[in-house]
Amino acid sequence: MVMNMWKTLPPVIGVTAAVLLAGCGSDPRTPAVETQTVTVAAAPAPVSTTTVVAAPPTPVVEKVEDAEGSEPGPCTDVDLAVSNKPLESQGSEYRLVLLFENTSSKRCRLNGYPGADIVNETGPAVHVDRRQQIAAPVLMLEPGDVATADLQARDVHPQTEGPCPRWGSVTVIAPNTFQERHLDVGMPMCSALISSVT
Repeated sequence: MVMNMWKTLPPVIGVTAAVLLAGCGSDPRTPAVETQTVTVAAAPAPVSTTTVVAAPPTPVVEKVEDAEGSEPGPCTDVDLAVSNKPLESQGSEYRLVLLFENTSSKRCRLNGYPGADIVNETGPAVHVDRRQQIAAPVLMLEPGDVATADLQARDVHPQTEGPCPRWGSVTVIAPNTFQERHLDVGMPMCSALISSVT
């Protein structure tokens, strides 16, 4: 005969069994879980470092030009063309104006006395005496500018006071240069002198 289990259990065991059965038979409940909000800070991104090295400044080179008022170099043989005006005469005095033209493309400096000789095929050359150079002007010749000098001679012989027996052609050397320029003009081959360029 099967006995009723509930009736035979002692009261304490019965209560305990009832509690256990009640727990198994009821709906399962999930205990409440306390939530916490956790803020995760993003790791800093790696920093790329670029070092910029500035190039040294480019030096500014100023072009020094022959400015107005600065002193240019001396005129050379290749800078100058030498010519003359027609021969002038008054009594026994003859005057020939010599022309020195700057034919270059730059300014040049000209000062002092030209060299000059009167020559012919039959006699010795007559070297033209130069006056003493006292404060001879310094000329700055722009391209195309012309400087002048006076060549003077007499057709009277200095010792005899008679007529100068010979005439010759004129050879000129510009101041501070070396090239002889032969001019197609004749002058007496007696006393002569020349001025500085002006």
